[in-house]
Amino acid sequence: MTSALQRPHVLIVTQDPDLSEFLGEGLVYAGFWTSVIASALQTLEVFRLRSFDAIVLDSELGGIGAIELLRRLQGRTDIPILLIDSQPGALEAAGLQSLGLDRVLYPPIELEVLAAELHTLVGEWRASHPDRPWADEAALRSA
Repeated sequence: MTSALQRPHVLIVTQDPDLSEFLGEGLVYAGFWTSVIASALQTLEVFRLRSFDAIVLDSELGGIGAIELLRRLQGRTDIPILLIDSQPGALEAAGLQSLGLDRVLYPPIELEVLAAELHTLVGEWRASHPDRPWADEAALRSA
């Protein structure tokens, strides 16, 4: 039996209020904890303070943008990253796999598909990192 702390904690990075609400609430019902951030720079700051088990990133992120955020996260984290790309094919030229991206989904997004992808990504990551604590367990240990 898994403890409540072994629910994957997903960081959702989007400025879109509808997507934020859809993912923030829907993923909780799918077995995740969620945190939502609307800025790439805030995301970088949060990673200095805590960890997560996966990231869902909106390609339409403003400011420094999704690609630059991926570049800056390199070396800071190796957790799974799923990108929601609103313009299929537009970001492939950026070499997304080399930026640490694990999956790309395109709208319309079905919650069941997204949740299944995240569970698969987190499960694969956990299998290859069995000694690493869940994000919320790590946060409690450092508190």
